[in-house]
Amino acid sequence: MGKVHDLVTEVCEVYYNRMRRHVYVTPKSYLAFIDLYKDVYKVKYDAIDIEDQNISKGLEKLNEAAAGVEELKIDLKKEEIKLKEASDITDKLLKELEIENKKAKEKGDEVAIVAENCIN
Repeated sequence: MGKVHDLVTEVCEVYYNRMRRHVYVTPKSYLAFIDLYKDVYKVKYDAIDIEDQNISKGLEKLNEAAAGVEELKIDLKKEEIKLKEASDITDKLLKELEIENKKAKEKGDEVAIVAENCIN
C-alpha cells in the first residue's frame, strides 16, 4: 500500500505539470485509503466466507445423500432377495399349474372321446 501512496504522489506531480493545479497527498488521505482498503477487503472476505459456508453445506448435503444411497442399496439387496424368493415360488406354482392344465386337458380329451362315442 505504501507503493500506491508513492504512486499517487507521483501522479499528483504529473497532474500539476499538466493542469497547473496543486493536489496534495496527506497522511490523512493515506489513512483514508487504508480505511477504504480495509472496507473493500472486509466485503470481499465476507463474500468469500459466505461462499465457503454454502460450499460446506452443499458438501454436507452430498455426503448425507451418499449415505442415504448406501442405505437404500442395502435395502434394495434385501428386497431383491425377497423378490427372488417370491419369483421362485411363482415359477413353482406356474409349473404345477401347467401340470394340472395338462392333466385337465387329457381328462377333457377323454371326456370328449367318451361323449363322441355316446353320441354315435
